Amino acid sequence: MTSAGKIKLYLYWFLVLQVCLISISVAASSILLSLIILSIVLLFLVEKKWILPRTAIDIAFFAYCAIEFITALNSSEQFDAFKNSKRLLLVLIVYGVIISFDTREKIMRALQYLSGTVAFLSIVEIVFYITNGSDRLFIFQHYMTTGGLKMIVTLLVLPFILSNDNKKRERLFFFLMFVPTLTALVLTNTRSAWLGLVFGVIVMSVLYYRKLFGILITAIIFFFLFAPSHQTDRAKSIVDFSNSTNVGRFNMWETGIRMWKDKPILGFGDIDLYDAYLTYRIPTGDEPAGHLHNNYVHLLVTLGGAGLLTVLFLFFIILRTEFRIFSTNKIDPLIRNISLGAISVFSGFMVNGMFEWNFGDHEIMVFVWFTVGLCLAVEKTAEKKS
Repeated sequence: MTSAGKIKLYLYWFLVLQVCLISISVAASSILLSLIILSIVLLFLVEKKWILPRTAIDIAFFAYCAIEFITALNSSEQFDAFKNSKRLLLVLIVYGVIISFDTREKIMRALQYLSGTVAFLSIVEIVFYITNGSDRLFIFQHYMTTGGLKMIVTLLVLPFILSNDNKKRERLFFFLMFVPTLTALVLTNTRSAWLGLVFGVIVMSVLYYRKLFGILITAIIFFFLFAPSHQTDRAKSIVDFSNSTNVGRFNMWETGIRMWKDKPILGFGDIDLYDAYLTYRIPTGDEPAGHLHNNYVHLLVTLGGAGLLTVLFLFFIILRTEFRIFSTNKIDPLIRNISLGAISVFSGFMVNGMFEWNFGDHEIMVFVWFTVGLCLAVEKTAEKKS
């Protein structure tokens, strides 16, 4: 094996370990991200050429990086704004996956490791939930983050369970990983993750698996018939505008709009909003906040109207690219399953983000960028095959 081949192999395992360990330790994930970046730099030095692959989302990524830099320069808290811009480094996960996930076997193995790890951790969390009589399932991170991670993995593996093109043992494996992960997601009582899951499943049913919609409706009916009252009440509260949590969110978003009106173009910069929020809020039940529990309002305040439009452009390009890969490769089971899962994940992520600042959540974005990279990587394997 050549030096470049060895580095790619190391890069592959660093990425696999990162997505497997992110549910346990952000510190471990950060160390692995450093090793991922180091591997990419070493690969560049060994091959003595530009090694980041060109993709359909490069321009959108560049625009996002540019608006982060511009708003940081414009911010009254430049140091914090530039420090938080380190979230841009997570985008390298996309390119790392494309570079190192260069065979179908590697892609399937990574998906099995990821789903297996999350399923095992879900079982541990379920046992802890039952034995401790907790209201919401979580151990390793906040229950909202836990719910978002379970949502992503559930949607990513679902096509592999539904596909008749997969071997029976593969479908059985993913089903066995799916069950504890979905159960743990439900037990987090995270409404935004529930909504993201439902929307992702609807997208999947519209695009390919039409019968899935009927299964979804049946599952929802069974949930309201047999789930504990504290969970059904939690679900009903989604549409209860008088619910105290909902009222707090509405007040928070209203405060965010007032903040945006003061700095409408470039915003406050990518900073923690706690101090600024205190000067704008009207104490009517909403808590002081460092973020605004909504990707779009939060981006409007931190990056301004220009930043929000840039990020929405990025989201659109990602979805368009994933849909193109799906629509042009439906006859290839692996590409179809990966791209369909990626579309559903990103759609669910966007809905989840209407009620949570998940775009700024390190753990969530590791998973999101990983799925985007998987979708682009699996298309590359088809190009090599042809």
